[in-house]
Amino acid sequence: MAKPHSNDSLLKEKLQEEFLSCKICLEPLRRPKALPCLHSFCELCLKDYVRRNPGNRPGYFPCPMCRKSTHVPHLGVEGFPDNFVLLSLADTIQEESWTPPGLGHHQTSPPRSLYPPSPREQRHRAHEWYFGKVSRNASEEWLLAPDYPKGTFLVRQGEMSPDTYTLSVRDCDELRGYLVKHYQILTRRLPESGRECYFITRSRVFQTLADLVKHYQDSVDGLCCKLASTCAKPRSLIWAMERGKEDEFVTTRSTLHLTRRLGGGQFAEVWLAKWQGATDVAVKIQNATKVTTAAFLDEAQILKTLQHPNIVELRGVCSEFEPVYLLMEYLPQGQLSRYLRDVGSNLGLTQLIYIGAQIADAMAYMEKEKFVHRNLGARNILVGEQNRIKVAGFGMTKAVDDPDFNFRRGLKMAIKWMAPEVLLYNKYSTKADVWSFGIVLMEIFTHGKEPYEDKGSKEAFESVQDGYRMEKPDFCPQEVYDVMLTCWQSNAHSRPSFDFLNTFLHDFES
Repeated sequence: MAKPHSNDSLLKEKLQEEFLSCKICLEPLRRPKALPCLHSFCELCLKDYVRRNPGNRPGYFPCPMCRKSTHVPHLGVEGFPDNFVLLSLADTIQEESWTPPGLGHHQTSPPRSLYPPSPREQRHRAHEWYFGKVSRNASEEWLLAPDYPKGTFLVRQGEMSPDTYTLSVRDCDELRGYLVKHYQILTRRLPESGRECYFITRSRVFQTLADLVKHYQDSVDGLCCKLASTCAKPRSLIWAMERGKEDEFVTTRSTLHLTRRLGGGQFAEVWLAKWQGATDVAVKIQNATKVTTAAFLDEAQILKTLQHPNIVELRGVCSEFEPVYLLMEYLPQGQLSRYLRDVGSNLGLTQLIYIGAQIADAMAYMEKEKFVHRNLGARNILVGEQNRIKVAGFGMTKAVDDPDFNFRRGLKMAIKWMAPEVLLYNKYSTKADVWSFGIVLMEIFTHGKEPYEDKGSKEAFESVQDGYRMEKPDFCPQEVYDVMLTCWQSNAHSRPSFDFLNTFLHDFES
């Protein structure tokens, strides 16, 4: 009886991967919109794609899959019909794989996103030019980055079938300038030997993917140009390939004893725990119904990279099964927002400046390392003994070279902390973090009051658009308030750098 069950599981996985996954974000479809060419994509992914990829005619865009010129309805992307067939199929699969409450702890295998790669996939990953499972949209953004020459290339998994690959090449056209051309690489088994072979055209067959790449590096042979340099892998892709690998952070749940709940958010709960019977740690527990394991582990990968005295430390990762646990250092005073409301009125000016300077120091480091936090606020800053500050809340953080600058679907955005360009155009950068830092300074000098406390989120955003800025708090020096105002410049390029803000606050403190 076990074998049919296994076959059912494989069929469901294949259906999920080939038909129920968005080919832009490569995640399960959310409210799929069907184009006239019958390809379907997540509504939010399609909105962002249309904005980034205008067609040759006003009001048109190329389909992300077949490149057919498609007219945008009068109502925008919302005007495309919902694909109810895919929604029904997804619901059916979820119903058949439902697990009764209370049985989740019997899971003994790791999450599917952490399965070790196949031997073939491992061989491919040894090559710098192999990018694995990335979307066409992402590959184009990477290849069209400035300073790459014609012929820059990468190889990725095919989006239509797991047994195909795609060669993506940067080319230059006299009329259209730089563009990316994609060539499908097919595979088949040789009847005489049973070995797998690779080809773009059946007249030229290669025993390995590396042989195919080497051939087209030496000869055009029907491509737009010879393959030249390899596209550099962004850090986020390297992290994705390293998920689930054994390292010094791997630990197990048996080493933990949860004691009490500290708080929670949309994607995780946070608990205080004893680790290995001795050490207090804050355990961030994944809400598996709200965030994928891969996305949740991205925060761990980022924290492994960021090493700074004012950034919260990662102590361990439990990913043996879902939900995943992230073990963080425990800071007894908790969130800065709550700390300021409780004891802020007892803190002197020097202490308040010291708090702001530590945050600026951490953000200047992130600026130098080319990361954007995207969710900076006093709620995501932790306080230890003697006003020691640690920036936390890295669930939305991205490397600058990561093209996926969309917020997680379903995220409740902290609108009052967001820069106008984020809310209007989903355009994020370090300068948007600078705007949020100005709001954090206001939180510090008002002892934890909510920004724009007399306004709702919508009203606050509209007021900012009309030029309104919060007034100077009573205990805030004029020089510091003037810096806050520069953080809130409408033109992002006019805002100061974190390097400047760090220097200013440390000099002011001394």
